[in-house]
Amino acid sequence: MTPTPTTPVASTEPFEAEPETALHVHPVPTLPPVSRKKQVIVLLSAFVTIALTIGYNQCFGVFQEFYLSPLQDVLVPSPASQVPRPTAMLAFVGTLCYGLTWAGGILVNPVISRLEHGYWPASPASRGRWRRSVLRLLTPRTITISGVVIMTTGFTMASFCHSIWQLLLTQGFLVGTGMSLLYFPLLAPAPEYFTNHRATAMGFVSVLSKCRK
Repeated sequence: MTPTPTTPVASTEPFEAEPETALHVHPVPTLPPVSRKKQVIVLLSAFVTIALTIGYNQCFGVFQEFYLSPLQDVLVPSPASQVPRPTAMLAFVGTLCYGLTWAGGILVNPVISRLEHGYWPASPASRGRWRRSVLRLLTPRTITISGVVIMTTGFTMASFCHSIWQLLLTQGFLVGTGMSLLYFPLLAPAPEYFTNHRATAMGFVSVLSKCRK
């Protein structure tokens, strides 16, 4: 007599499936609360940064008018006595400064992002020591301070210039580079300090960049 095959009887107990999202839930770290005093400090710092960078760039016409004036005693020979007057070259000083202020974000923003996330590619052992020393000193604060120093150096050296090509190197190149190092480390993280009135805060910060005169 051949045995008849039997089929397993399904359990009558209810089956509780594990939630699919339980394996993918990661705790989101909460940001520390920001005091009102710190928000005011960030707001004023960002406003002054705009005034020192975009404000100077928007007011370059004042410098250009002085350089083209017969009363100026900086450039030799005086541009007012030249025919034709080198208006385009003098305007290029301001264009170079303004262009470097914005173009510097191509280099400054990735550096700031790597500093915030603590990510840098590995380097050979021969360069590891000096690279660690540089990265230890490379912080948003040191980048901002170096921008102020470069800007101050550029404006100071521009006061001793006697030709347009010297203005291109000082008031154009040095000042533009310093403005970029000052502008992006302060303006990029500024919105993170505001939640309820972020639009109002950023409008107050960028009000000078909207003014043309």
